[in-house]
Amino acid sequence: MASGETQGTSALLQHLLGEIGLPVMEVERLQARPGRFAPVPAELAEPVRREVQRRFPQGIYLHQAQAISEALRGMNVCLATSTASGKSLAFMAVAGHLLASNPTARVLALYPARALVQDQIDRWQSFLRPFGVSTALIDGGVDTQARPNLLANNRVVLMTPDVAHAWLLGRAAAPENSRFLDGLRLLVLDEAHVYDGVFGTNMSFFLRRLTAVAGRYGTIVATAT
Repeated sequence: MASGETQGTSALLQHLLGEIGLPVMEVERLQARPGRFAPVPAELAEPVRREVQRRFPQGIYLHQAQAISEALRGMNVCLATSTASGKSLAFMAVAGHLLASNPTARVLALYPARALVQDQIDRWQSFLRPFGVSTALIDGGVDTQARPNLLANNRVVLMTPDVAHAWLLGRAAAPENSRFLDGLRLLVLDEAHVYDGVFGTNMSFFLRRLTAVAGRYGTIVATAT
């Protein structure tokens, strides 16, 4: 956005806030900073590293490289950076690495709303398709009769927390659910800032239940807030 557009938007916003009795008392403008880049981590599985390098020949953001490296060391990672800063690439690259390194590995990605799951499924499929990894979504709109086949035939599954709690864990002893949970090696929690209040409390109990019945997995939490 050009400087004139930015100033015009700021003035309009201040005017609108003043109209509803919320006057702006102070304005601080933060100067843009150049991005910091790093090479794609060499420890990534070779096909994944090649794909990331193909997409980003000049390297990736430093925070992406650090998040990937820490996750591959077995650390749980919280990635809190601004919108459109490449958080998805970081956890998808880690997912690709784990799936390429272990044929029985499974990945569960949770999004707090159906709209978010449906918005993200194409990005997951686009990234993982070159490695022969299939991805599916299971939300409240997916028939319960179809869910076991989706779980059995896809190594990456995107879910909403309610479905993961009521259906995945509620039927943890069912063969397809049990195999998926046993193979779980990565849990992705995107839009993590939403998990507060009662929703956050319920989520904490869900995560404790998941830890009790699933295999040994790492966690990547991502938030723009």
